[in-house]
Amino acid sequence: MSAPGEVRVLLAVGHRGEERRLQQELASAGLDITGRCLDGPSLLERASEPGVDVVLASSELHRLSDGVLAALGERGMPVVLLSAGAGDAARLSGRGPVLPASAPGAIVAAALRQAASSRGRPPGPVAAGGGEPAGEEVPAAAAGAAAAREAPAPLPAGRPGRVVAVASGKGAPGKTTIAIAAAALLAERGTGVVLLDADLRGGNVAPYLDLDPRRGLVGLAAAGGHLDAELQPGPGFAVIAGVERPELAAGLREETLSGVIGSLRARFETVVADLGVPPRAELLRAADELLVVTGADLVSVWNARTALPTIRGQAGRATLHAVVNRRDGREHYDAGEVGRALGLSVLGVVREEREGARRAVARQIPLSSAGGRAAEDLRALASALSVPDAAAPEGALREADWLAFGLAGRL
Repeated sequence: MSAPGEVRVLLAVGHRGEERRLQQELASAGLDITGRCLDGPSLLERASEPGVDVVLASSELHRLSDGVLAALGERGMPVVLLSAGAGDAARLSGRGPVLPASAPGAIVAAALRQAASSRGRPPGPVAAGGGEPAGEEVPAAAAGAAAAREAPAPLPAGRPGRVVAVASGKGAPGKTTIAIAAAALLAERGTGVVLLDADLRGGNVAPYLDLDPRRGLVGLAAAGGHLDAELQPGPGFAVIAGVERPELAAGLREETLSGVIGSLRARFETVVADLGVPPRAELLRAADELLVVTGADLVSVWNARTALPTIRGQAGRATLHAVVNRRDGREHYDAGEVGRALGLSVLGVVREEREGARRAVARQIPLSSAGGRAAEDLRALASALSVPDAAAPEGALREADWLAFGLAGRL
């Protein structure tokens, strides 16, 4: 039982090492750790029970959504938040005191005591170590723009939106990660964006973003299916989920997919389509820009090169570019080498970022929102995609290019 006046803390960090450190340091500071939670929903449930004075939650906690934080605020439960970076601090500002994840236990303990003593008062940012507030207010204009993007009005007649298709060869070069990040970053630029999961083998967009996989393409294919009923809100953009299992794709006829693309073009300025392997011909024909995602290793480039004849033959009027993903060090091929090997201009190179990828998966957010060098590269890619270089050469692959690439006789 807690002693009178002792602060009872509900710990919701998720990362075992950080959790262990905080348990030890907060206990040494005289706080009582009354429980621990592994995700947002369990935090909300546990915080509703008696015996909790304040919550300490990490921005990286699985499924710690804005809705969970808003519900805690409505119940008057004080929350101290640990931020993994400046982007997190901005997102969390206004939800409670925000401290760096690396803050010493003494500083965290002081923030927890202050938050618990001010229960019932509006939360505000806390200075880390007595300096400037760690969090920043999100500009009202940006918040308004994000809200407006959730329900776009139909585009003017005769001005359909563009389709940016994301394809790859076999393997797992990170095609879906690129598609999600592209949708998020294009939406940040003020474009009404919808992400279509068109991987008919069983798409991953819905589980990645914690959406309902039963709503989406299958519902649109059913008799009486309506677009508004199948659209789901993603992080700044709308989503049409794909199919949960490959066998469900049997009912998706060519005219169904073409009709979906047409409806989305009429509603959104940009349609980002995450294609399957192999991609459906009607989706390739609908593309305005087509990104072929490849890794920077020999096998991934080989897989992309093998898929390219089919993609080129069915892509119609689309402008093709390569995107090199997960490049890690000098042992991987660079943009020039990959471009020559595939006969495509390289629109962007995204460096390997294991820690950022771990944060993105744990929080179910786009990799572009997780911080790190990969997020920087993805922003550069989105900038290039916003102003496509129509003059970029696609030249045919020559034997001399293969020799320069070091792959002649191996591919």
